[in-house]
Amino acid sequence: YDWDVANEAVADDGSLRSTFWSDHLGEAYLETAFHAARNADPSAALFYNDYGIAWLNQKSDSVYALLQRLLDQGVPVDGLGIQSH
Repeated sequence: YDWDVANEAVADDGSLRSTFWSDHLGEAYLETAFHAARNADPSAALFYNDYGIAWLNQKSDSVYALLQRLLDQGVPVDGLGIQSH
């Protein structure tokens, strides 16, 4: 099984989308969410999901950089979902 742990965390301009969690915890909320998901279901594949990143642009660059930072910190991100509907 898999989980979309974080969905559309990056705004179209490449900044962190303003939400309750990001406004209060910044990027750290993503780290918390992925670790909580791994603890809840250790065998599941954990995904970050977003739209507008199927081609190179400011948003796709920001998503790549975000995921790289998370992975460098040992956050258990297993894959990337790309919305294309």
